Amino acid sequence: MAAYRSMILGCGPRANDHCVVYPDLRNMELVAVCDLIEERREHFRKTYGVPDGFDDYETALAQVQPDIVHVCTSPGRRVWEAECAAKAGVKAAIFEKPVAVKPSEIEGLERICRESGLKIVVNCQRRYYPQFRDGVIAEIMREKLGDVYFIRASAKGNTMGMGPHMMSLLLQFLGEAQPEAVWAMAHTINETSYQITHQAPESILAEYWFPGGIRVLFDCDPEALGTPGEESFWMHLHFDVLGTQGRLFLTQNRGYWYQSNGMAEPICGESSWDIQGVQGQLDFTQAVGDWLDGGPPHLNRLDLEGPVVHALLGAQKSVYEGNRITLPTTFTDEEWLALRERLKAIDHVTA
Repeated sequence: MAAYRSMILGCGPRANDHCVVYPDLRNMELVAVCDLIEERREHFRKTYGVPDGFDDYETALAQVQPDIVHVCTSPGRRVWEAECAAKAGVKAAIFEKPVAVKPSEIEGLERICRESGLKIVVNCQRRYYPQFRDGVIAEIMREKLGDVYFIRASAKGNTMGMGPHMMSLLLQFLGEAQPEAVWAMAHTINETSYQITHQAPESILAEYWFPGGIRVLFDCDPEALGTPGEESFWMHLHFDVLGTQGRLFLTQNRGYWYQSNGMAEPICGESSWDIQGVQGQLDFTQAVGDWLDGGPPHLNRLDLEGPVVHALLGAQKSVYEGNRITLPTTFTDEEWLALRERLKAIDHVTA
């Protein structure tokens, strides 16, 4: 197996989760970090034993010639970061979520994949937790609940905060089925804290129509139910699945259970960021190297995670139009910006 040379771009808090798994990877080695702030860069080099550090991305690409780049920067320059990687001959780029916040960004990344062959992977690593990766939840939904007709998905935070994780899992549960329509409402633009870069309406409630008559109520909001009893903001993720023969309840850090007609007691299983997070990140990262070695396509490759962004942006398009809309749809950056300005104006009036 080839030893793939990896580089980290952006030495903020999320980069730690990317770096910590490297000692346990089979065919990947971390050879460089890049960050504008010398103190952060040097801290990462010393902490993780990384040979080289740079303050300029393009210089680092030229000198290191990495096979894999972890893009752990804030969203907003993803197309440029991907273009630079593709031009430098990088084989795979791992992007922190959200991989895009505006329509032109996801379209640009999809174009780069088509034209350059760069493999883009999105760090929605929960797909590699065993109950998701091995199809346990999807099998329960398919074989134990009868005909699934309703799903409630709830996460605290705005659509581009926990929303990508929740939508990514939802599509995985449904066998990568794509929504056929959406109707949504939203309010408030928050431009503080993480919302400065994770740009989306602060609160959005969307109803999606999926093939087979499945309806999904998708809630991203600071006041969403999320995970009952959870104290950490980023740990709020919850699903209720109703079928004609049973029910599935799954909530991050509280496990899952399902019960079918005729079962005296529910069957329970593990689902936990606290317990499964590090191993999930390791398996996610290892799968990149294995994919480059000719192994199975990555579960978070762009042709699976791009539809996640399109579905989330489709809800914003519905808010913009004020109607239920058919998917896929066309949503422009101009419409995206006009929606933000409209919601800001409403916030100003009601303040």
